[in-house]
Order: sequence, then structure tokens, then C-alpha cells
Amino acid sequence: MNIDAEPAALPADTDAPALSRRRLFGAGLLLAVLLFAIIFAASRWLGRGAAPASAIAFAPAQADEFLIVVAPFRRGGGDPQPIGGTLANDLRLAPAAEHYRVELLPRAPDPAEIADLLAFYAPHLLVSGQYDAVDITLDVRLIPSAPPPLPAAGLGSAALSPAPTPRTYQLYAPAALERPLRYLDAWIIGQSYFWRGAYDEALPLLTEAQRLLPRQAPIDRRQAMDRFAADLNWQLGYIAGPAQGNWQAARDLFRAALRLAPGDPAPALGLAAALAQLNDIPQAAEILRQTLRSRPDAWQVHFALAEIAAQQGDSGIALTNYEQAITLLAVTPGAEHSLADIYLSRGYYWLDLDDPQKARADLQQAVDLGREDVTLYASLGWLAYEAGDFESAVRHSAAARQLAPDRPDLAFNEALHLLAAGQIDAARIAYAEAIDLTLTFADVITRSTYFGGAYYDLADLAARQPEKAEIIAELQERIDLANG
Repeated sequence: MNIDAEPAALPADTDAPALSRRRLFGAGLLLAVLLFAIIFAASRWLGRGAAPASAIAFAPAQADEFLIVVAPFRRGGGDPQPIGGTLANDLRLAPAAEHYRVELLPRAPDPAEIADLLAFYAPHLLVSGQYDAVDITLDVRLIPSAPPPLPAAGLGSAALSPAPTPRTYQLYAPAALERPLRYLDAWIIGQSYFWRGAYDEALPLLTEAQRLLPRQAPIDRRQAMDRFAADLNWQLGYIAGPAQGNWQAARDLFRAALRLAPGDPAPALGLAAALAQLNDIPQAAEILRQTLRSRPDAWQVHFALAEIAAQQGDSGIALTNYEQAITLLAVTPGAEHSLADIYLSRGYYWLDLDDPQKARADLQQAVDLGREDVTLYASLGWLAYEAGDFESAVRHSAAARQLAPDRPDLAFNEALHLLAAGQIDAARIAYAEAIDLTLTFADVITRSTYFGGAYYDLADLAARQPEKAEIIAELQERIDLANG
């Protein structure tokens, strides 16, 4: 087999299972312990399968670690070149190397081994390729472990959030350049930042990768390079828009991505979001409708159309598209975060439509799917209170208070809900805490606003529960005294 003349690294010693420090008596007991240790060690790796023949003894990806695996490149002609080793060394010597780990395989893997390598080591990036005297061609596999953190909380964020879907790129570089893979260096390091949400650090690296892309590629590689350039523009647009709020730059980058990958929902969604942010709602809606004609299964497009229709007051189109997005996501494994985002958005829309019962059901679905949000808990608490479900009101308002303990409005809500639920002593303590918290504000108008809202909420409760008139009057008097 014709491969790079790259020396294989020596296998690292594997950690032996730790034995008990107790003295073992008897050969039979010693044998039993050794057998147990062997079985235990084997069971740890059984889920990964056997190591492929091209593997080297390095540790698989650990939790929260960005692992990059590089293979030596196969040589199809020309002088032997250590391309894979050079790429690995360049990555190891980069200033950002502390944020990722680079490992070099001892030889180029056969295509049949790739799946086993990915399963065994769980890398975030696997780079392999071949070269001759003219061209370098690469297979770059990107396998994000999770979506990056959202740059800012907001409704509809799941429609734009990058999905951690594996991607394979067939890339090209001219062999005649002194450092033909400089763009790949920058792109790989940029990915290690992007997928953990370090957008400011990712931006200059991805911009550099874009600048260094080969200006011309062979015809058989042009479409694949366009696909790579489209995704690169999309990431830059995501950083410019949602992460940094520069929606004019985001619009241009998403538009460039869409030109390179027409029909792809991701750049279409990005462009529509940028246009909506720039108040060009009709054009944003038209782009989404065009995309939906070719991709009716794209839940993100349905979600985005629902958001736009809701803003425009078209409840029929909004509710139809919300429901379609939910239907598509309900059968998608691992879609809990996105599904929660849709329920959250539709729940607030039901409030706009003055349907608190449906709003409460959708917001509760968002909680059940794992969403934790101060406004969500506070809204559920108040909806439960309005519905007379005071136990649920106490539970949700306490959850909101736990996430934002310094907010007087949430403290007064919890106190009110405790009082409504008949927990008089706890309510007295909660009102005292809420009053003390409000008094920490120096601004008189701010204090009066919080005190006034709490006073009138108690008056409303008195109308609902007249049997508590005495305790309510006592609490109102304490609020009046604190308010001066």
C-alpha cells in the first residue's frame, strides 16, 4: 500500500485496572480478582467495538473535549509528502491548541474502517485524504457532539440554531502551494471554538479560512467546495447576526451561502431571519415559502413562517405552521430542545390570542421537555394562579424566584401565591422578604412601582377570597408603611 512516509507514533501504555490494596489470600482468590478485572476492563470498551486496524492507542474523546483525528494521506504519485503529519503538527503548535486535542493515526485508513474509527474514538473531526504531484483531495468529517450554546435567549432561536448533524466535506487544495492546507488549519481551529459557543474567537479564524479558500478547483470538486464555502458563509452569518447583532453583515453572508447552495433550508432561514430583523418581512416570508416548496419536511421553515405570520396577525397561517413544525419534530429523535422552543413560542402566542388555557398547556409542555426560563416559570405561575390552581402557582413562582432571586416582582408573586394557597405563615415571611428586597432600590419610582403592583394584587385576591380580608389588610398596611 502506497502511503506517506510518516513515522507511526508508539502506542501509549494503557491504564491497568486498579486492584484493591487489601492483601489477597489464596491463589484462587487472586485468580478470581484478576478475571474480574479483565472482564471489567473489557466491558468498558465493549460498547465501542474493537479498535480498527489503523487505530493507535490513544484515548477516545472525553467529555467536553474537542478531539481531532488526522490520518496520513495516501500517495497517488509525485514525491512522498508528510501532509497528514504536517497538518497535525500545525494544529498542535497553534496558539489555540489548549482548546482541542490532535491525534495522528499510524497509517491511512481503508474506507471500510472509517465507521469503526468514528465509533471507537468519537472524534469531532476526522481528516483523511490523498495527493499526487498536482492535487490534494481530502475527506473531512465533522461530527459535533451537541449544538453550540444559543448566543441569546429568544423565541424562534431553535430555527436558526446549528444542528449537531454529521457532515462530510470533499475538499481540494493545489499541491504546488507551500502550505496548501492553511485554510483547513484555520477552519478546524474555528470549529473547535464555534461548537462551544466561543463566537468571538471563532470569527477571525473562519474569516481567515474563507479568505484562504482556493480560488479555483477542478470541475469534479467544484460543487463540493461550493458546499463547504456555503456552510462556512452560514457560520459567519450566524456569528454576525444572532451572536453579534450585525444583521446587515449577516444578510450578505446568508445570501452568499444561499447562492452557493440553492434550496438549502439553513441559509434560506438565515437570510429570512436577517431580512425580518431589517424589517423586510414580505421578502423574508417569500424566501421561506420558496424553500418550503422544495423542502416541505423542514420543520425550521414551518416554525419561521409561523413566527412571521404571528407578527403579522395572521393567526390561521401561524397556528397551522406551528402545528406542522410540532408534528415533524415529534418523530425526530433528540429534538427536545427545538420542540420546547416551538411550544414556548406558541404558548406566548396563545396569550396574545387571549386563550390562557391553551397557553398554559403549551408552556407546561416546554417545561416538561426540559426548558428552564425565568419568564416561562413566572408566566406558568401566574396562569395557574388565574386558573385557581394555587399549588401549581406556588411551585412555578418558586422556580422562577430561584432562577432570579433579586427580582422583587417575582418575590411578590411567590408571596401572593403562597397566600392564595392558604400558607399564611410562609406568605408573611415571603412578603417580608419581598419588601426588604424592594427597599434595596434607591430609585423611589422603581420602589413605588413594585409596591403598587403588590398592593393591587392583594386587592384582587381579596375580591376572590374575602375570607382572607384580615390578613390581606395587614399585608397591605405593611406595604404602605414600606412605601412611605
